[in-house]
Amino acid sequence: MLQIETISDAYSFHSYDKDSARLIKPNRNIHTSDSTEDDFVTIDSTCLVFKDQLSQENFPQQFEHFNRQCIEILQQFDADIFLIGTSSTTRFPDIDLLKTIKQNNIAIDFMDNGAACRTFNILTSEYRKVAALLFFK
Repeated sequence: MLQIETISDAYSFHSYDKDSARLIKPNRNIHTSDSTEDDFVTIDSTCLVFKDQLSQENFPQQFEHFNRQCIEILQQFDADIFLIGTSSTTRFPDIDLLKTIKQNNIAIDFMDNGAACRTFNILTSEYRKVAALLFFK
């Protein structure tokens, strides 16, 4: 388990492996005797996690297809920082896409999924507006 305390009003990551991530639903305290499987949700395909929202629409299934359209979709969310989980290893998009990100002053960090899950929990517990887009392929 990645954290002890409950992060209210937002998803938080409970655990992850190379094929999936398990999230604690918003406003759920899993440290009580009455917690159930209904307190969790598992994702195993590309998914954006932001506050109390999960979005799988319009994102490619493979990181290799991360493109300008993905950046446009991300900008629809009111996040201060975007964490892009690039599966089990850290990868980066092509240089032209990195230039676009820089020119638009978008705070995006690319990292492996484990680092993205842990960083998301830390920033969310600090009440920062953070979104994590995880790719499993």
